[in-house]
Amino acid sequence: MKVKQDYNIIFDLDGTLVHTAPALTKAANNLLNELSLPSINTKLYSTFIGGGITKQVERLLNFYKYNYVSVDEYVKIFKKYYYIDPFFQTHLFPDVKNALVKLKSLNFDIAICTQKNKEPALKILEYFDIKDFFTGFAFGDSLDVLKPDPLMVDFALKNFETKKTIYIGDSKTDLKTARNSDSIFFLFTEGYRTENVSDLNPDYFFSKYSDLMALIKKL
Repeated sequence: MKVKQDYNIIFDLDGTLVHTAPALTKAANNLLNELSLPSINTKLYSTFIGGGITKQVERLLNFYKYNYVSVDEYVKIFKKYYYIDPFFQTHLFPDVKNALVKLKSLNFDIAICTQKNKEPALKILEYFDIKDFFTGFAFGDSLDVLKPDPLMVDFALKNFETKKTIYIGDSKTDLKTARNSDSIFFLFTEGYRTENVSDLNPDYFFSKYSDLMALIKKL
């Protein structure tokens, strides 16, 4: 099959492969409780996801108009709670594993590019038994930069042959990462984006992983 020889594939993690918002919201509510602030629901908190935990905590505190000098101490508290239970109500999106099995059977080289730090990201990949599908990884603590810097993509693909890249993600940050790295962007529409699909203008978009292979075959 020609496609397998022409493309590497990169996946984002949160909101693309795995629904992690409930666990992140739980950590956020533990932080809010320590600050004597009211709790937040998962639907609203999911709009804060993207850019890494520091950005999430900044958005959370700004939403509550909480005055702070440095966000670092609050990030530390958030991480303490999140790392205790990163699997709370967390699950793969439907048909993710079937799609990965199919891609691997066709000899695609597949990588992960996520803002999540290595420790919790690997825990999630191992917990859902999908880590072995990936042979390239770029985590939030792999470099001194985060997405949308194209160095994240370069790092994820560093051991791959040089080919065109399909970047699959769910957010504006993922779109920018794909554009900055000259990748073809596939938008998974069931993640945590806050923009309309038409405003993002992805190269391709899909709502079900059972449709992914048909889209790739169009390339």
